[in-house]
Amino acid sequence: MKTFFAIILVFLLLSCTSSSERIAWIVANQSANKSELTHFLDYYKTKNNRDKYKAACFIIENIPNKYSLNREGEKIYDIDIVKADSLIQSLEYSFLLKEKSPYLKKYTFEQFCEYILPYRVANEPLQYYWKWDCVRWLKGGNSDDIVKTAQNINAQIRIELSPDFYKDTLKTYTSIIQSGCGKCDDRSTLVVMALRSVGIPAAFELIPYWGSSNNGHSFASMILPDDKIVSFQNDNGNENNALPIRKMPKIYRKIYTITPAETFDRYQKIYPELFANCDVLDVTKMHKIGFRTIPIPCPRRKEPIYLSVFSPNSWIPIAISADDNFYDIGTGTQNGEKESEEALDLGNGILYLPSSYINGDIIPLSDPIIVSDNNIYSLHPDTLHKETVILNRKYPLNKRIIRFARDMVGGIFEGANHADFSDAEEIYKITETPKSQMQKVYISTGKKYRYIRYRKPKGIFSIAEFSLYQSNGKPLLFHPISCEAIRKDNNMGNVFDEKILTYYQINGGVDMWIGGDLNGGVNIDAIGFAPRNDDNSIVPTDIYELFYWDEQWNSLGVKKPDGDSAVYRNVPQKALLWLRNLTKGREERPFTYENGRQIWW
Repeated sequence: MKTFFAIILVFLLLSCTSSSERIAWIVANQSANKSELTHFLDYYKTKNNRDKYKAACFIIENIPNKYSLNREGEKIYDIDIVKADSLIQSLEYSFLLKEKSPYLKKYTFEQFCEYILPYRVANEPLQYYWKWDCVRWLKGGNSDDIVKTAQNINAQIRIELSPDFYKDTLKTYTSIIQSGCGKCDDRSTLVVMALRSVGIPAAFELIPYWGSSNNGHSFASMILPDDKIVSFQNDNGNENNALPIRKMPKIYRKIYTITPAETFDRYQKIYPELFANCDVLDVTKMHKIGFRTIPIPCPRRKEPIYLSVFSPNSWIPIAISADDNFYDIGTGTQNGEKESEEALDLGNGILYLPSSYINGDIIPLSDPIIVSDNNIYSLHPDTLHKETVILNRKYPLNKRIIRFARDMVGGIFEGANHADFSDAEEIYKITETPKSQMQKVYISTGKKYRYIRYRKPKGIFSIAEFSLYQSNGKPLLFHPISCEAIRKDNNMGNVFDEKILTYYQINGGVDMWIGGDLNGGVNIDAIGFAPRNDDNSIVPTDIYELFYWDEQWNSLGVKKPDGDSAVYRNVPQKALLWLRNLTKGREERPFTYENGRQIWW
């Protein structure tokens, strides 16, 4: 807590004192680690090297807000634990790069300090040796073309990304290298480390939260001498490495310099996490996405105002303003494309809530607004006029999920009484893209079969669930069977585990199949199956609650669905709605109901 208040004081000092005064104050007020900070500065003060001393001052002047998180999520501030010898090693290596790198000759000293010199990249646990260790495992020589060198380095960094790591804190450099897995923040950090280690200025950039789906994203950007950027999203060597096809409200860059804007000078408040440390730079307009200025008149304001985006946990502030305008606010388009490639039925624009932030709470200042390239309008429920809504999902149907379902087109369900299926009869053929949920195919042959299978003659073999039913609707027990090619594959059991999110998929097979042995001829009423999916369709056995927004989320009732859809009556027209699954799941997005369809925001 002491360190936190010290940081606040540093922010206030930044606008009214000289650099030397700020450094003296920082060192004097950090008694716990004063000797290390003093040693570091004195080492360069006596070396008669003006640039190195200036760089050392830059490190200390901007160190108060730097921290990492331990496993419990507690902040460990660098200023309390840094060692002078480690800072010296890091600085010396940076200047060695400055002297030897052919690339850095074109950059200013300020760019060098921001994008090469720092001993850390983001909020990763503190380790210094990455600067000289990355070159140990990087392959290939440097090209005369800085962009090609950066692309080569990026392509070598192959990290297995998984949503299992979303809630984890950032890994150490050592842990990323040894495990080879993590989240996008870990990969972005490692790419920046690798680029800086060979003298290529780079920065960690982030999208705090998507404007069309949950969570956020980060990536690495190489900084060119003219401050233009080349971004790296993945390791595929694609020169464009375009941003993901999702709606982006804001893009920020993590920087080492403490940058208290006018907003922070005017108000002495507690700020949301994104802005609390004054270490992000708004770089939205440097990327190829749609953005615009948004006027939000708010007279007699005593605190900054924010634009917040929806998350299932709370609205999240992603933009801050000290006046009546928000600048460079994302509109949801990318490279001039109007049609979203992300999901079906996405609305035109991004949903924002003008809000304030008081004692850790988001306080609405007006109705939510939709911001698009050519329009800004608010969403206010018409409580005098009601309607009936028929809801099929709680989250947008991603086009990736549709592709998984399309992989089942051409698949055939067959019945037989010989184990080798030599007497196989076609029961049903999938000719159109099936729904991305559990569904039934009813059998009208009137014949008894011992064996039932799902066979894909060619192409991708992909299926999440397979089941058989009696005429009373109850499941039939059977022994799982499959073709010899996948019989010993442990993942094959996913198809029969009654867990809709697990699946089996293999590419390029011929006549791949799975099925069931009923241990005798049986009349089968229906076959149940599900493509690989996201389990965000309505599930008849789950419990749901619908909300509408009117200064807060107001419940419209808890209920079980009516089959594959949830029907709600007496819903205010023109309302912003949110359907929650109270039984399971975490993926949920708000929507409006327009012309009988859910339009997602």
